[in-house]
Amino acid sequence: MNKFILIIGLMVSFCAASSQQSIHIPTDSKASYTVLEKGNLGGLRTIVTKRDGSSGTSYSQRAYDCSNGQVKYLGTGDSLAEMKASKPDPNLSPIIEQSIAYYVGKEACK
Repeated sequence: MNKFILIIGLMVSFCAASSQQSIHIPTDSKASYTVLEKGNLGGLRTIVTKRDGSSGTSYSQRAYDCSNGQVKYLGTGDSLAEMKASKPDPNLSPIIEQSIAYYVGKEACK
């Protein structure tokens, strides 16, 4: 029975890890980005990303108005808990082409 529970646990862990997806950000080529979660908030698309780079690891949650090309941060921090506790931007802003938000938005708005 214990072996069965262990195998099920490993399968769940593998499925959760395999659902994470890397995205390429050409304007931040020395860092790696992983999509942890995608969703919706009202009429906005949301995405949580993890950035691993020379300065360390950080997490961001952004909300995109895909139709109007706008974005805002819902949270950012050095851990998921810090990201969730941070204050969201009050307003959406235009997405600047070739920016990190631009490339993350391409994934969020798929």
